[in-house]
Amino acid sequence: MTDEEKAVRRRRALGKITALFCILFSLSIIDAVIAGFRQSANVFDLLPGTTVEINGIIPGKVKSAREITWTDNSSHILLTIDSIQKGHWFGDNMWQGRLTIDPDIMAGEYNLAVGIEGMKVQKPGEFLIRVYKDYAGYRQSFKSLIKRHLDISPWIMAAAFSTFFVPAFVYIFFLSGKIEQLMAKQGKAVVYREKNGDDGCEISFSLGTAHGIQTNTSLALLNEEGNPAGTVVVHNVSETDSTARVGPGFTVKPGYTVALAVR
Repeated sequence: MTDEEKAVRRRRALGKITALFCILFSLSIIDAVIAGFRQSANVFDLLPGTTVEINGIIPGKVKSAREITWTDNSSHILLTIDSIQKGHWFGDNMWQGRLTIDPDIMAGEYNLAVGIEGMKVQKPGEFLIRVYKDYAGYRQSFKSLIKRHLDISPWIMAAAFSTFFVPAFVYIFFLSGKIEQLMAKQGKAVVYREKNGDDGCEISFSLGTAHGIQTNTSLALLNEEGNPAGTVVVHNVSETDSTARVGPGFTVKPGYTVALAVR
C-alpha cells in the first residue's frame, strides 16, 4: 500500500468518526436547549435537604426585603429573601432568595406564594415545588433526555465531543494537504471545482506549471474508483492550478481526479 493510499484510508476513517462526533455534539446541544425551554421558571423539582436559588417579580413597590412575605402549605419549606433589585423585564423589581427543603419533608407537590406584607398575594400558588422521595424518582423529572438516562449534563457531553472533533478537523486538513502533495508528485490531482453546462464541463484542479502542466496539455480524467472516464484539455494554467474543459454530454462528479497518465 502506497503512502497516498494509507493517508486516504486514514482520512476516510477519521472523517467518519468525526462526522459521528459532530452529530452527537449537535444532538447534545439540541437536547440542552430543548430542556431549557421545557423547564418552567415557576416549577422546582427537588430532593429533601436541598437548597436552591429562587427569584421572582415583586407585585408592587417595596423599600426593603423585609416587606416581602410568603405562604406555603408545608412547614418543611423555608424561603429566605436575600435582596431586591431592578428587574430587566418591564422595569419591575425582582426579589432574590434561597429555597430550602427540610430533610424530613414528605414527597409530594407543594405551593409557594410570594407577595408584599399587608397586601393580598396576587398569584396564590405562584411556585410549584415537587419533592421526590429518592434520586431515582428525581431523575425522571429531568427535561434533558441525556441527563435523565445517562445522568450527565448535555452541556458537559457537548464539551467532551467538541474536544475531539476540533483537533480532528485540523488533522484531516493536514492529511488532505499531505495527500494533495503525494498526488501532485505522481502527476495527479483531485477536481475541486466542476461547472457543468450545455456546452460541456469546466473543471479546476491543483496542478500547474510547477508540476509540468502547460496550456493545451491533455490529462486523463478518472472517476471515483480511479478508472478512466475521459480526457480533458487544459486551457488556463497558473503555477499551482489549472482549468480544463470536458466535451459536451459529459458530467464530472465530486471525487473525480485528473492524471498526466493513467496508472
